[in-house]
Amino acid sequence: MSINQTTFEFRKLQLDKTIGRLASAVSMTTPYPARMTVYPWAGPPVPKNSYLRIESKGQMHTNLVRTEETITTGQTSVNVTFTNTLAADIPVGSRIKVDDYYYQGRSLKTYFVEHIHLFETGSTHGNDLLINSQEPGGGKYNHNAGTTLTSGSAYSNNWGTKFSVLNVPSFNCVLERIIVNGSSNGSTNEDWRITLWKKPINPDSSSSSQITEIEHFDFIFGTTNASYVHNFVNEPNEPLDANTAIIPSFSKIGTKQTSSTKHYADITLIFSFYIS
Repeated sequence: MSINQTTFEFRKLQLDKTIGRLASAVSMTTPYPARMTVYPWAGPPVPKNSYLRIESKGQMHTNLVRTEETITTGQTSVNVTFTNTLAADIPVGSRIKVDDYYYQGRSLKTYFVEHIHLFETGSTHGNDLLINSQEPGGGKYNHNAGTTLTSGSAYSNNWGTKFSVLNVPSFNCVLERIIVNGSSNGSTNEDWRITLWKKPINPDSSSSSQITEIEHFDFIFGTTNASYVHNFVNEPNEPLDANTAIIPSFSKIGTKQTSSTKHYADITLIFSFYIS
């Protein structure tokens, strides 16, 4: 089930409906985040970062938790973070409910996806390479940045038009997940790196701005196998301001650099935002 489908199913819940119960008590001294044991989950899938309310059985206490993973059918435990300090142990059998206050706000949350294709060949240096701004649709990374990019360094304001794969819109946007698949016909020690940067765009201005690294992914080659696909999945939960450019770069980081080696990558970025 996709993130959008999971979120849609969760939105259909009636507020204040019991959707699960604790199978083991939760101690008030439990460190956070906590792993809660629940009876086999029969409710709808609950997306990661959703808020749930736990009503302590036989007590007046109510505790709010945020899910640290998606809860799926049949699951018997789940990682959560409590948003409050527990006043007492939470007994077995306590009800787990959708929190109506937080639900109303989160019901306006939705997602969009950005896909990036990357191809590189022809370089024998360790500088970062950026997308060919004259043919961005080809996904060729052959523009030499002339340096190894570092967080805090300032570069031209026009990088937001030349090398960006996305300019963040004005709504409250978060980069939730990054999925990277990469392959190469290189050999041992021909290691390489993909880095994602964010960089403010100064509207109606020529003022430069600093770049900041979001994540990088290192492809380490121990053998020659052009069919081998490296996979990375990261969840940075990176908040992004409006007028921010997302800029990928490629660099060679191994001790061996061969001009004819070909590097390929498929990158998926999943963003969330609130409609209002």
